Amino acid sequence: MNAYTVVVNDCAAPPVPGVLTIRTRDTPYGTRNFGLRFDDAVEGLPDRLSERQMDWLAILGSLFAVDMACERGRGDVEWARQIDAYIPVRDPAWWETLRPQFESIWSDLTQDDLTIHFEADPTPSSPPRQSKTPIVEHDGVALLSGGQDSFAGALELLDRGARPLLLSHSASGAVNTAQTQVESILREIRPDTVRVHIGAGKAPNQPFPGPESSQRSRTLLFVGVAALIAIAGGSNRVYLNENGIMAIHIPLTAARIGSLSTHTASPPIVARMKELARAALGGDLEIDNILVSRTKPEVVEIAVALGHGDDMQHTVSCWQIGRTRTHCGYCAPCIMRRISCETHGVADVPYDVDVFDDVHALDDQRARDNLTHFVALIDDLGSLPDVDLEYEYPELLSGAPAMDLADSIALHRRWAAQADAVLSSHSVPAGLR
Repeated sequence: MNAYTVVVNDCAAPPVPGVLTIRTRDTPYGTRNFGLRFDDAVEGLPDRLSERQMDWLAILGSLFAVDMACERGRGDVEWARQIDAYIPVRDPAWWETLRPQFESIWSDLTQDDLTIHFEADPTPSSPPRQSKTPIVEHDGVALLSGGQDSFAGALELLDRGARPLLLSHSASGAVNTAQTQVESILREIRPDTVRVHIGAGKAPNQPFPGPESSQRSRTLLFVGVAALIAIAGGSNRVYLNENGIMAIHIPLTAARIGSLSTHTASPPIVARMKELARAALGGDLEIDNILVSRTKPEVVEIAVALGHGDDMQHTVSCWQIGRTRTHCGYCAPCIMRRISCETHGVADVPYDVDVFDDVHALDDQRARDNLTHFVALIDDLGSLPDVDLEYEYPELLSGAPAMDLADSIALHRRWAAQADAVLSSHSVPAGLR
């Protein structure tokens, strides 16, 4: 396990070698090497941010930067990290009361061991200036990532007559392009739809530790900023929309529980994020996932039913999209995406390799492993008795509080049947059985 000590904005100097330094602003000891940009998302709120709200954003941004700074080990066994993070805030004693919640949520998202040390910030940043234009009237803050699920979720919200404020995290060029394209489609449906942005990433032309590309803590940053906007803006509601299969996200194999199984929208973790935000920001808050009871093909079906099935080609899914701008074709999100689009015959993106019909694609060991494990999982979900499924895949219990075990199993069996119908029609996955 790789071990790291990380100091943010030179707030402490622990006497250990190899300290990693992150600076979200210039300090007397060095130049900013990580950028945090929240102004666009908060400048239209009714009041200027308080010191506690500013600390909240600083903690979220610092933890995301820490995630990016600490490289993971190779392979599943060495994948996790042990991290001591020194983070500057205005009121360390008050934030110390919430430290265990931050640590447990972050660790469950990342599968790492995190210890936070809150330190006094001698030169805290000033709150952003308020815009002369108030934030648009809205009844919730909906995360818009550029993926299929957040797009379909926004389509359904608009179809219900909701007025969501859209929030995006600006990331890579391909993701930004997808966000812009789906925003334009949503604005055609409701012209007064507004999207605001946050930015978090390493500063150009400055030395930065890492960077680690897995970024499993991104959800805490994304949801945390949305929670602040929702509470301060008065809507008190956040929409984090992801299909139930990926929200529960049982691992393809036992070895992938940490490295290749994310908890982006895990219902129990999301519930704990809600309680943390309520405690930190002092307001009421609900976090809804209107897609949690649906499979990925059923999410695409929403877009089809609303006349936007072929617009799915403008979204992104691949785990590597932020680094390559293309869809690899063999990671789990690519395989799930292709199954879902083929189920409904909608336009899709090109893939770098065709693991469904080109047997030579499996010359890549990663592609062979992913597809083999995917097929085996689908077979298990479709054939094992309920009691065996509970034993082999205890993560099925992670649907709570959004759904009980019976509903979770039914959801996964439904998805297995949908996936099997597509996989069985292609020579390569059919040949792996």
